[in-house]
Amino acid sequence: MSAPNKNTHEDDRKPAAKKDPIPSVPEWRSVAIARPQSLAFPAPSFGVPKFGSSSDDVIDKASYFVPTPTKISASPTKEGKKWSPWAPKELRPVPAFYPLERSSRFVKHDLADVVERIAEANRLLSIHAVYCNENATATLFTCENVEMHLSLWEASGDEEGIVVELQRRKGDSIFFHRYSRCILDTAAGELDIKEQVKENGDDIDSIFAKKLQRSLTLDPPIDSKSESENAVIALEIANGLIKKDRIDARQLGLESLCLLTDPKKTGYTTAVIASRVVLLGSARDIDYNANPEEALLIDETPFQEIRQALLSLIQFRRIGEDDDLADEETDESEHMTALHNLALAVLANALDVIGDDDMDSVSSDPDISSGRARLDTSESISERFLEDSLEFSENREIMKTLISELGKAGMKPHNACLSAKCIGSLCKASEKARKRAKELGAKNVVQTALEVGTKTHLKLERECNKIMSSLTESNNE
Repeated sequence: MSAPNKNTHEDDRKPAAKKDPIPSVPEWRSVAIARPQSLAFPAPSFGVPKFGSSSDDVIDKASYFVPTPTKISASPTKEGKKWSPWAPKELRPVPAFYPLERSSRFVKHDLADVVERIAEANRLLSIHAVYCNENATATLFTCENVEMHLSLWEASGDEEGIVVELQRRKGDSIFFHRYSRCILDTAAGELDIKEQVKENGDDIDSIFAKKLQRSLTLDPPIDSKSESENAVIALEIANGLIKKDRIDARQLGLESLCLLTDPKKTGYTTAVIASRVVLLGSARDIDYNANPEEALLIDETPFQEIRQALLSLIQFRRIGEDDDLADEETDESEHMTALHNLALAVLANALDVIGDDDMDSVSSDPDISSGRARLDTSESISERFLEDSLEFSENREIMKTLISELGKAGMKPHNACLSAKCIGSLCKASEKARKRAKELGAKNVVQTALEVGTKTHLKLERECNKIMSSLTESNNE
C-alpha cells in the first residue's frame, strides 16, 4: 500500500478562505385576507381575488381610509307615492374586518323599495323607529322593551345588492328573533306584512297566543276556588317583589302583574281578580264560592300596596314617597322609564278586563253568582278608581296624567298607546270620564296622536280611533 499523502491532510486542516457577504435586499409581501362572511351572502359576494394573481402583490390602502362612492342610490320619488319617514340616499360598504350578524339578509332589490318595506313593517308591527338618513341606520324599540339596531350596507363584490342587518341591543332574545324574522323577510319581499297583520293581528305574539289558547282549551278546567286562591298567592308574590329595593326585582314584579292581568296568558278569573286589585286595591267578591265571613279574613294590605305603587309610578314616576331612585336619578332615567311603561301596561290590561262585555256574562251565570252579591259593573269600578286615584295622588287626576302622556306620542309612542288604551276604556265605561276628558281637551290631543299613529304606529292609531268613536257617540247621544 502506498503511504498517505501528508500534504492532503494538511490542506484539509487549513481554514477556508472567507467570501464577501451578499448584501440583503428587503422583500415586500402581502396576503389577501377575506372578510368574515355572513350566511346571507353568496359565496363570491366579497370578490376576494385568488392567490397568485397580480392583484395580490398590491395593497390598496386607499380603499380602507377613503370612502368610495356607492353604486346604489335611491330612485326618485314617484308622484302620489306614500310618505316615508326614512329616505337614505346612499349606502356605505361593509367595513373591513366587520363581522356581520347572523340576523342579516342579502337583498337584490332597489334601495327605495327595501326602505319602504322596512318602514311599513315597522309601522304595522308598532315599532318605534328613530331613522338616520345619513348612515342608513335605524334604532328600533318594541312595546316589549326590546331595542334593536338596523343597518343597511352595500354588498361589495361582483354582485350588487343590499345587506339588511339587525342587532339586538337590549331586551328578550325570543321577541328579538320574532321581530327580526318578520322585518328581514319583509325586506327581502318574501313576506307580505299587510296580509300577516290582517290574518293574525298587529301583535307579534298573537300567533303564539292563539296556540297557547288552543292548548289551554285541551286541558281540564280548573276549579274556580283553587284558581282564585292561586291568583291571590301570585299577587302577594308580585307585591313582595315590587317592595324590594332592587330594580330587577321591581321590574319582575310588574311583569308578573302584566301577565296576571292579561286573560290571554292566564285564566279569565285570575285576570278579573288581578284587575280589581289594581283598580280598587281589593279582591273581595271575586271568589264566587266564598262566604262573606271568609272574605273578611283575607288581608288586603298587599293589594292596597300594589295599587299605590302603580299609581305612584304612573303619576310621579316613583315607588313610594321615600324612593331612593327618585332622589338619585332623574325621572327620565332608563330604569324608571321601563317601570313607568310596565305600570301603564298593567293599568291598561286591568281597565280592558273590567270593561270587557264578558264580565256581565260571568256575573249572570247562575252557577257562579249563587250565594254572593252581584258583581260590580264596569262603570262603578271605573268611577271609583278615578275617585280613589284623585285622593291618593294629592288631587292630581289620573285622566289628566294619561292625556299628558298621550301628548308625547311623537317621542314615546308606546307609552302614548298604553295611555290611549286606558283613556278609551275609561270613556267607554263611564259617562263622567267622557265628560272630564272633553273638559281637559282630550279631543285635540287624540287627533294629534292619531296623525302620529297613522304614519308610524298601528296600535296607537287603533286606540286613538276608539277614543274618537267613544267621544263622538257621547256627542250624538
